[in-house]
Amino acid sequence: MSADPLLHIKDSYYFDVPRMFWRCDYANSGEMRTNVGDWVVRNDMDYQDWEADRFIGAVKEILGNDVPGVSEAKEHWKLWQHADPHRHGRPFDAWVSESLTELDSVAAKWAKTQDEQPSNATQAYLASENPDPTLLWMQSLRTGEMAKKSWAIACRDMNNDSVLDEYLELPRADWSEAKIKEVNFHLSGKVFIPQPFGARLKNAYEVDSGFGLSRYMVIELAVAMIMFFLFRWLARKVSAGAAPQGKFWNLIESITCFVKTDIVENGIEPKDSPKFMPLFWTVFFFILGCNLMGMLPWVGSPTASWGLTAALALVIFGLGTYLGVAKFGVVGYLKNLCPDLGLPMYLAVGIVPMVWLIEFGSLFIKHTVLSVRLLLNMAAGHLVLLGIMGLAFSINNVSMSSGGWAALSVVSILGTTILSFLELFVAFLQAYVFTLLAALFVGASTHHH
Repeated sequence: MSADPLLHIKDSYYFDVPRMFWRCDYANSGEMRTNVGDWVVRNDMDYQDWEADRFIGAVKEILGNDVPGVSEAKEHWKLWQHADPHRHGRPFDAWVSESLTELDSVAAKWAKTQDEQPSNATQAYLASENPDPTLLWMQSLRTGEMAKKSWAIACRDMNNDSVLDEYLELPRADWSEAKIKEVNFHLSGKVFIPQPFGARLKNAYEVDSGFGLSRYMVIELAVAMIMFFLFRWLARKVSAGAAPQGKFWNLIESITCFVKTDIVENGIEPKDSPKFMPLFWTVFFFILGCNLMGMLPWVGSPTASWGLTAALALVIFGLGTYLGVAKFGVVGYLKNLCPDLGLPMYLAVGIVPMVWLIEFGSLFIKHTVLSVRLLLNMAAGHLVLLGIMGLAFSINNVSMSSGGWAALSVVSILGTTILSFLELFVAFLQAYVFTLLAALFVGASTHHH
């Protein structure tokens, strides 16, 4: 149940709070399955050990009991799990699937070195270079039509709830008191998000099937709802024609005016900017809201996920391309990528195509950089704060005098406080930078260079 500490700054399917606020005290594995999800039991080593025996039984039924390498499959699967930390908790069928994928890759590279290209690189590689019994029986599961179909059915059936029910009825599913206590400890402090769309989780960070509602999605929805009610309130105030009154109204209207005059109109001509303002106001306030959510305890910033920043950059790319093609046509838009260099014909013939290729490539690069810049700036702040706070908590593992502990505590608290103010500044700055660059990119797409 343990995980890499860095996972706590990435997206997940739970909200992380102090354990004292959300203690889990499940009595057995059945309660954990009911209240948290099937994955809690399915990722347990004892369950996977029992499941591996069933998979091996299925392989013997498909290929026969005397197939070399099958009897040692369980031992090889465990060695594979422990060879890489990222494979921890990976089930038997995942080992088979990933081993075959790796085998195909190695065989394809080997085939390129052969004078005569084999019709089936994997089969030829196994026959001549690496007749590994384990890989041979794995390959047999997908070479015969019946074997392939039977193995697919076995893998599908193993994910049925009835298989998990069968395990929970066994005496071995009565986990020891120490094991129950350990799992409860790791589940405490994790407020798992109900999955309204019937998603099946692989673990606390991955979806096995269906549409999973993650922590960042919930935060993004919350930011969107706040924006909806905020702008609806502001629109009613502005439509009444009254002068801004109160600090909040003045603050919001000042920010919206700043976005229009000092951000968007720096990239798009003032006469054209009004029709783009709904988009850029939305982009600015949405990014700002997501950034500021990262300042709240136990929440997190969705802009520290490349999925969100890439989606925002893709919207800007799509809008710029659409508007550019609508104004100049496809050919005219592509021609407009290269600025007018004013070169004589004998120079333009060689230089202009090279410049156009560079500009065409930069069209994709600059939008990718737009997403990565926001991602790295937001993630970097969380990582630095995590490192400084880690100084205080890691002291539990070493011996230190009370004076040294006090000094380190002061350094950690001051460093975290200063960096928190810096992160607050960065939250506004990155919303500004992203919106400004987005306006520049859209403006460049709709104007001659």
